[in-house]
Amino acid sequence: MSRPLAVLFCPGRGSYGRAELGSIGRQLRPGPVADALAEADDARAVQGRPTITELDAAPSFRPGLHLDGQNAAELIYFATMAWLEGAAERYEICAIAGNSLGWYTAMPAAGAMTVRDGWALVAAMARLQKLATGGQILTTTVDPATWQPDPALVGSVERALAEVAARGDDHFVARSIRLGGHEVLAGTEKGVTALLEMLPKVKSAEREFPFRLAGHGPFHTELCAEVAREATHELAVLPVREPRTTLIDGRGDVHTPWSGDPRHLRFYTTDTQVRTTYDFTASVWTAIREFQPDVLLCAAPGQSLRAPVGHVVLREGYRGIRTKEALFASDLVRTD
Repeated sequence: MSRPLAVLFCPGRGSYGRAELGSIGRQLRPGPVADALAEADDARAVQGRPTITELDAAPSFRPGLHLDGQNAAELIYFATMAWLEGAAERYEICAIAGNSLGWYTAMPAAGAMTVRDGWALVAAMARLQKLATGGQILTTTVDPATWQPDPALVGSVERALAEVAARGDDHFVARSIRLGGHEVLAGTEKGVTALLEMLPKVKSAEREFPFRLAGHGPFHTELCAEVAREATHELAVLPVREPRTTLIDGRGDVHTPWSGDPRHLRFYTTDTQVRTTYDFTASVWTAIREFQPDVLLCAAPGQSLRAPVGHVVLREGYRGIRTKEALFASDLVRTD
């Protein structure tokens, strides 16, 4: 019996929460992921930091501990890699993309680097991101009930970005991530505060937009230029190879096993996507248009990518799906 053809999307920060406690331990199998985790645990113990295994097995979720940038990044990385071993048996994965931090996971998931080197990349970037000060907020441009674009909300984001940026360098703001029908905006402390005051409030069943993302820096903006410089220097010898599975980056560009240039992938990873907008929406468009998958598979931990991927499906009308109800009935976007 053939496996469904799937494009895999790896999640970014904020995807490992209370419900995910213990998930790494439950899904881990002997092999490269377990070996890399053991090495990561040893390195963290030497540094006097809690191990990933300890954090995952904690009796309760402690936001100050589990959402710390370096802890969260490595938890998410190993949770996705452990989950992927089982998913690869259920699906034929034809391409892999990621959202923000998920791009670092996508690289080893696609075979462009080893699992151990993927961990080294994630750990280094989480540490270097502390060089940038500022934050991120999440807002929406779709009607929460229908997931259809709301022109008024779209316009409010553009106006807010322009008006806040006009206040000067201390109010720097920029679009950080295009996230389906959501927008991640980033900037300096003053810039982020001004955006939160200016953007309209939108209530959904689960939350109210906009809100600040805890523990997040001004990722994917020029405020991370120093991060990019340091990462490009520090990771200049990072072992990168041609992917074994096609990669879709944060511009929607495709890197196949026959065309992927390791030098280009390394520079994109350590420089380009660090300081420019990450267009996850374009990644999903490319997945749909180029690969025509049976399943759009949102990797663990969490389900944070289900809605953004669904927004793009509705906008595209993929397989004739144009309503939220039809999308949920289709089982096209999966998180299993």
